[in-house]
Amino acid sequence: MSEFLTADLQLASYLAALGHHPVRIEGPPERRCFVFRDVPGDDVSAYHRGTRPVAPVPLFTAYRRLKRQLFD
Repeated sequence: MSEFLTADLQLASYLAALGHHPVRIEGPPERRCFVFRDVPGDDVSAYHRGTRPVAPVPLFTAYRRLKRQLFD
């Protein structure tokens, strides 16, 4: 199983809205990283290219949930 790490809350929210949920959050408080398992590279590339939109409600729900996890 491959792991994908990102400190980018927006990217993490996008991936979570697509159905990839982080398995853990690691790192020091000032530089926390979301760790995902088995994320296809196409999903990350689609985020950066803006070629695969996601619905706003799942995106903002994921954003709020992940942001809350960062500060708990």
